[in-house]
Amino acid sequence: MLGGVPPPVYFLSDAHMGAEPPAAEAAKERDLIDWLDSLEPDATLYLLGDLFDFWFDFGGDPPASHLPVLDALRRATGRGVTAAFMGGNHDYWARTGRGPGWLEREVALRLVPDPFVAVHHGRRLLLTHGDALGGATGGYRVVRTVLRSRLAIAAFRLLPARLGRAIARRTSAASRSRHHEEALFAHRARLAEAAEAILATGEVDAVIAGHVHHPERRETERGVYLNLGDWMAHRTFGRLADGRLELVRWGAGP
Repeated sequence: MLGGVPPPVYFLSDAHMGAEPPAAEAAKERDLIDWLDSLEPDATLYLLGDLFDFWFDFGGDPPASHLPVLDALRRATGRGVTAAFMGGNHDYWARTGRGPGWLEREVALRLVPDPFVAVHHGRRLLLTHGDALGGATGGYRVVRTVLRSRLAIAAFRLLPARLGRAIARRTSAASRSRHHEEALFAHRARLAEAAEAILATGEVDAVIAGHVHHPERRETERGVYLNLGDWMAHRTFGRLADGRLELVRWGAGP
């Protein structure tokens, strides 16, 4: 802390690295690396889920396609950025064995649970990916429980890494094809409603989430709900600096 001013805190979700066609993927990767390289050495960074369209620690090296972003993260932590990783519904599986996973060992990311309460700048922040904020609903409640069970994780880890990633790519693509705007609008509304209910308790000063790919900053009498949007269509992220929690678009200028 320089001159009594706490360093900035950044929040990012839903980059879904590996999900898009080559041209879009290259542009997204370039912008994300530039952003990571711009972070101040004393900053704190929270990655709040779905940084990757799929991540599962099979015990070996990650796909080569992820290495440029991983190298940028390694540079950030190497120069003093404190970085934490929260798994989303696409990349929850950062630790699948008995010990620390690749992201912990090689990139120095700290894994945090979902939800997670952090205190920065004198504010209590509830951080969550958002897929289960207020409770998972419908069939997803069962799917989420199964996919996060120790038995399912151990069984999936027995697959060859190439086969496991191929299955995940097909599943992810099929899931996206079923999304439609009406359902997404309802999901965004449920997420905001759940966040406002949490803020109304007075236990936290802000709820920061992602998942719905819809950037939003909503100020209530009891605090702030910030949805980080995504790094696919919006290139948005959260920043807590100078006592203000903001939603920022990369490249938008001052």
